Amino acid sequence: MHALFGYAFAFTAAVIWALAPVLYKRGVDRLSFTAVGWVRCIGYLVSAGIYLGATMGAKGFVPVTPWHYIAGAVFSGIIWLVAGDLLYFACLSRLGVSITVPITSAYPLLVVPASWFFLHEPMTPGVVVAAFLIVGGIVLIAPRNPQGKGLKPSERPLAMGLLLAFLTMGCWTFGLLTNKFFVQYIPIPQLEWYRALGVTAGSLILYLLHPGKLSVKSLLQTSKTPWRILGEVVLAGTLGLTLGNLFFTYSVLFIPVNVATCVASLRPFIAALFALFLLREPLTKHLLGGISLIISGVIFLSLT
Repeated sequence: MHALFGYAFAFTAAVIWALAPVLYKRGVDRLSFTAVGWVRCIGYLVSAGIYLGATMGAKGFVPVTPWHYIAGAVFSGIIWLVAGDLLYFACLSRLGVSITVPITSAYPLLVVPASWFFLHEPMTPGVVVAAFLIVGGIVLIAPRNPQGKGLKPSERPLAMGLLLAFLTMGCWTFGLLTNKFFVQYIPIPQLEWYRALGVTAGSLILYLLHPGKLSVKSLLQTSKTPWRILGEVVLAGTLGLTLGNLFFTYSVLFIPVNVATCVASLRPFIAALFALFLLREPLTKHLLGGISLIISGVIFLSLT
């Protein structure tokens, strides 16, 4: 019976993580990447603060951990969730939800060898098989457009999108590896709160330095429904940065991590369905086959 709770939590995390990019996609269509990064932090900071207060009370907001650990956690969060997610927003804009989500879901391919090298964790031959599956999926996803052969690399949406996706996965890998280190010294609710503070500050500074043409001010002046768009981005921050991670964490209390990972790996399929029905993005046979191969690779990696 307890295992059912684990499956339910992991599936809920998959749905949340799949829905958040759809909300982000609406935002990046009307706001600059830096504006989306700042606005979403409102939901992140509020929800992280509520979680800290609910679990540790008012004393949880008083730092007791040495400052160098807190500073390190803040810096890690900025690389992970400011730089990494800014690149992720750029991927969403160039490639769309149904392509960006499955490709960036391949970040375990970077995490596994990096954890083997830096943290001395085991790496199995299954990584090689997973790599072939994921590369095959990317080949299937690639659009057939002969007219783009003469374009420079910077003018090819797919090539630039894949480069942004790789850089995104690199930032996420750094965040995941350092997160495993800091969780040994900082309670999880406080770690999330410190990370939210750092990410919010970093995102605000980045936005003030480069608001872009599609700023929050311009949205308020030109859009008929600005508060709806801003609300969706705030909600996406709450979902993607707080709730999804919490549901996945609770799932591993009832089922093994590899099983929970397999269940959560359904999110590219769910995201593709959201993109199909909410954003009217096409779901072709090549795209569906590519998503299947990429998910198979991630699942294979999780089971080895």
